[in-house]
Amino acid sequence: MSIICFTPIDTLESFEKQKYLGMNKKEKYYTFEEYLALEDKADFKSEYENGKIYAMAGGTLDHSTISQNAGNAISNELRKKDKKCRVNNSEIKIRIEEYNKGVYPDIAVICDKADFYKKRKDVITNPLLIVEVLSKSTKDYDKGSKFTEYRSLPSFKEYVLIDQYEAKVESWYKEADNIWRISNARGLDSSIKLYSLDVEIALKDIYYLIDEITE
Repeated sequence: MSIICFTPIDTLESFEKQKYLGMNKKEKYYTFEEYLALEDKADFKSEYENGKIYAMAGGTLDHSTISQNAGNAISNELRKKDKKCRVNNSEIKIRIEEYNKGVYPDIAVICDKADFYKKRKDVITNPLLIVEVLSKSTKDYDKGSKFTEYRSLPSFKEYVLIDQYEAKVESWYKEADNIWRISNARGLDSSIKLYSLDVEIALKDIYYLIDEITE
C-alpha cells in the first residue's frame, strides 16, 4: 500500500491547493471523527495518524492484481472448508486505538462477527488476518512499525506480506503472547500455510497474470 504525505487538509476544497503549497500553513490537529467526516465526502482515500491526515497514492496494476488474486485465493480456500470468514479488500478501514490510527490494509479477514468502530460499517476493529502487498516506498514501514501497530489489536493473529516483484510470501502467525512464528514461501510452485485460517494458498494463484515476476 502506498501513501503520500501532505499537509493535513482543512477542507476538501483546499486539498489541491495545499498539495502544491507544501507546509507553509500551520498544521491542524484532527480528531478521528473529523477525519471520518472528511473521508465521507472525499473522492480520494486518506489514512489517519494521531491527528494528521495523509492522502493515499494510487497503486500499480500489478499491486492491484496481486491483492485481488490473494483475496480470491483465500476466499476460495475458506469456502472449500465451509469457513464463514469475510475477506475484505482495501475499501475497509481498521481503527488502531492504541496508536490513534486509521488505515486501509490491502486485505483484512474477519472470522467472527465484525466489531465496528462506533457502529460505522466502514471501520472495523477486529481483523484476524491482514495482508499487505509490499511496494518499494512502504515495505520498510509495512515490515516494521505497521506490524507493531497491528499487534496491538487483540483479535490480530496473522500477518501476510506479499512481494510485488518476486514470487515470495512471508507470514507471521501468533502462537502465544509475544511469540510469533514466521513462515516463508518462494517460487511459483510453492504454497504458504495460513495457520490462523487453516488453509494453504498456492503462490501461482497469488501471482496469476503477473508477467514480470522473478523467482
